[in-house]
Amino acid sequence: MNFRRRGADSCPARARLRAWLADGARGPLTLNPGDFAGQKFSLTALLFSAPLPERLRQYWRSFCVWMGSYTPFSGWKVFWYRRAGVTIGRNVFISPQVVIDLLFPQLITFEDGAVIGLGAIVATHVFSPDRILVGRAHVGRRALVGGRSILAVNQIGEEGVLGPNSWPIMPIPAGYIAIGVPPSMYERKTSRTGKGGENLV
Repeated sequence: MNFRRRGADSCPARARLRAWLADGARGPLTLNPGDFAGQKFSLTALLFSAPLPERLRQYWRSFCVWMGSYTPFSGWKVFWYRRAGVTIGRNVFISPQVVIDLLFPQLITFEDGAVIGLGAIVATHVFSPDRILVGRAHVGRRALVGGRSILAVNQIGEEGVLGPNSWPIMPIPAGYIAIGVPPSMYERKTSRTGKGGENLV
């Protein structure tokens, strides 16, 4: 891959991204084509054309995510994803074919007892023709990300459930189930966080 490097450090997108990360990545960051100062409108191009120390860190994170994605065993996935920068608590189970964001794995958190279902996608950036949204993806304690579902720049509260083949457009509160695209939300009757039964959407 041949990415442009001339003037890379003066790119407004790079400056905004660095400042946002240094500030703890609080709240999502939106980047527009104008932020790239005429360079390719691509986070991949931006990150892999950075100064050498930043590029080496990005290569290492990507390598660790790649290694984790190809092992079938949850324990090995946890090992590699932690080294990529993912915050992973105790007794977390990660199923086969799970896709973890290569670009910002350090913005992902799986709390104690979380379960990531078969083929789920956990992303820290969302791309559209006119903007790139970057932010944290957080799975709370004993929460479940269902198979083939997408959690992108979003969060699931404690004991929350994202149903299979679902894509939430808003955070899932603690103890709630979200199913569908866009999802309907129901409070879990068996949740420790509430009595259950209420339909939010």
